[in-house]
Amino acid sequence: MLTRRIGIGVLVSGILVLAFLIRIQGITNIPAGQLTGSDGYFYYWQAQLISEHGRLPERDMNRWLPIGRDLGQTLNLYGYVLAYVQKVAAWIFPSITLYHVTSYMPVVCFCIGLGVLCLFFYRTFGILFSSIVGVLLATLPGAISRSTAGFGDRDSWCLMLGILAITTHLASLQSHHPRKRLLWTLASGFAMFLGGMSWEGFGVFLSIILLVEIWRFLTSETEDGLGLYLLWVCAFVPPLHLASPAYRNGQGFATHIAALMLVPPLVLLGIRYLRHLLITKTPFARKLRPYARTLALGLTLANITLALGYILIQHNTFADTTVPFSHNTLMRSIEELQSPFLTYWMTHYGSVFILGSLGVIMAIFRFWKTQGLVFAISLILFTGTTFYRSVLDSLFGTSVGNLLFGIAIAICITGFLALSWRRQGTLENELVYITFAVWFLFWVALTRDAKRYNFFVGVSIAFFTADLILFLTAFYADKVKRRLPQLFLKTTIPALMLTLILFCPPIGGHANSAVPIAIKSRRATPGRGSLAQTYDWIKDNLPPTAVVAAHWNYGSQLNVLAGVKTIVDQDHYIPHWIDLYRQHVNFAKTEREALEFLKSHTVTHLMLTGKEIATAPFLRGEPSSAFVPIYPTENFTKALVKVWEIRYPPHIKSNPKYLATGLLQE
Repeated sequence: MLTRRIGIGVLVSGILVLAFLIRIQGITNIPAGQLTGSDGYFYYWQAQLISEHGRLPERDMNRWLPIGRDLGQTLNLYGYVLAYVQKVAAWIFPSITLYHVTSYMPVVCFCIGLGVLCLFFYRTFGILFSSIVGVLLATLPGAISRSTAGFGDRDSWCLMLGILAITTHLASLQSHHPRKRLLWTLASGFAMFLGGMSWEGFGVFLSIILLVEIWRFLTSETEDGLGLYLLWVCAFVPPLHLASPAYRNGQGFATHIAALMLVPPLVLLGIRYLRHLLITKTPFARKLRPYARTLALGLTLANITLALGYILIQHNTFADTTVPFSHNTLMRSIEELQSPFLTYWMTHYGSVFILGSLGVIMAIFRFWKTQGLVFAISLILFTGTTFYRSVLDSLFGTSVGNLLFGIAIAICITGFLALSWRRQGTLENELVYITFAVWFLFWVALTRDAKRYNFFVGVSIAFFTADLILFLTAFYADKVKRRLPQLFLKTTIPALMLTLILFCPPIGGHANSAVPIAIKSRRATPGRGSLAQTYDWIKDNLPPTAVVAAHWNYGSQLNVLAGVKTIVDQDHYIPHWIDLYRQHVNFAKTEREALEFLKSHTVTHLMLTGKEIATAPFLRGEPSSAFVPIYPTENFTKALVKVWEIRYPPHIKSNPKYLATGLLQE
């Protein structure tokens, strides 16, 4: 036993070292104080405020002027984590700065999540399965791009919390010791609370757990563990409601956060308790008890109908305020929210996305045979309309592809419910397979319309790839068991297959691009060019009270690197303002129009880069007494980045129409 523990410890450590080394490649190429993504500056900015003042203000008056950013409607835990990790680390290593923590936190969080997964899979499936999953996740480019040193965003933190919440929940269901079940349940609930305080999209991880609980609900004749489920719900639902105003009176992107994070677990608790009452406490209990599963199915379908009704009623607000459902012009212009093409999947996942898809479909057939036929066929349609979306759209058009995808989702839900209702007997590790099948469905479906979510897909794809490899290993080993030792076969065949997947281009070869992808991800923002020089000049020559208007993508960079206030940024707090800025500054028809807009936002300076389109004459070199060029002082008209000082004539007044916060109208 001790030898096995040492062996798994060495193996997991080796995988984590591999993952860590890949993700820090080229870190020295990043200029001091810079990050590789614009969003990372937002959390760096929050961490700076917390580090300086001990907490965030109720309203951030350094951006989104003149009204500022309401921080009660944001989930700010990650900023606090960065600030206080730095304070703790500085006690031991005084040279560690907040920038160092912000830069390396994505790598550390990813490695913690990967280590937890490896240990969980070792405990559940053995060392070989755990090794395959670990190596795949360490090397998949899709799992690298948003977890590299210098990235600064919270994706790895959220993935880590999602892994912790789900694996501890599964550990609770697997345990046969009451005390351990209790501790694992509390750990899962606490991880859910942390995730709920970190990201508006954490409800996806909650939904995965809830579908596992629905599976248990539909496959059981009596309520097992209802008290533990109640404890799990109480561990995060009331604390989230109390801890953040976003859960009490959500607005903007937080409009539906309570409906997604707080209501579903309570509803499931209610229908589970209702069935328990109906089959045990009512006068009709004896008659209803034989139909416990049918009763559970009816209650589940009724609540799914109510949920669909809510979505249809709130469709417009979902479309305008929830990123995965957004279809406005601004959201479509953001690269990370665009749909991935087939080549994107091949580049980021090699052959693993194909093997993982085959793995999940084959797992359904292997375990549930004809009972899982509907679910398996729907998964085939689902993967075809997702991974091969660009091919289908080019052949049949986008509307047909979306229709087929919608049909696939509907059949997947039907197949899942039918399989759970009809399922007879209990399979080994059944809930683990259900968990990662649901993980696959949720995150692949979201990635279909927004490529940034591909970072969360890797876990399920690696899981089912490992399962497929070991299934094929057992199949071939059984064919030649009389010729070669089984232990040799069951070690050599997976090693050979994994090597081909990692390094052989015709079959896969994604590991060949792991380090190049990691280095490519080191492209610092803003880098060493004109934009960085402009930030340095602004910081040295303008007061901190200056308000600089610029393209939304530069908002948090101006806060952090230039030390000035801004009016819009990549937080997309008020999308309408971003559209108004573009309309009344870049494409202003008159100088007065631009000045009124800028004065309404208390702007003192304007920054424009060569990448932006601007048709306004006063931004294209025409002399103006109001827009005074101040940087650069030489060759201003040919400069890649320009800064003007705004000198408002007396007749220019603020206009309330430029402060309207209505959502962007198509």
